[in-house]
Amino acid sequence: MPEMNPENRVAAEQGALHIVSLIVHARSPQVSTLSQWIDTRSDLEIHLGNEEGKLVVVLETPDLGQINEIIETIKDQPGVLNVVMVYHEEIALSDVDDVLVEKVAGSETDTEQPVKIVGEL
Repeated sequence: MPEMNPENRVAAEQGALHIVSLIVHARSPQVSTLSQWIDTRSDLEIHLGNEEGKLVVVLETPDLGQINEIIETIKDQPGVLNVVMVYHEEIALSDVDDVLVEKVAGSETDTEQPVKIVGEL
């Protein structure tokens, strides 16, 4: 068995959070019901959606093995046509509360500010 990457070893010892972005396509008459079902789950959050049946859903779980199970559970919901994983990142739990910062362009000093995510309120 190959030696575990030191970074992965730390994540395994300290725990990790898996962040997954999904595109969910559903029949438009069932979008409201599907959205309500997703809202009942603490591990799922709708970030974008429309009445035509396209949703961007974020999944957060500490267990890598649950990702496929949750995707299959979403696929089994009435009206769901397809679910596609488009992003996956594993973050050590010790890093979850870190704030992303960037250097302020054109400033005379090395000042930093929190990164503004597009679409973030």
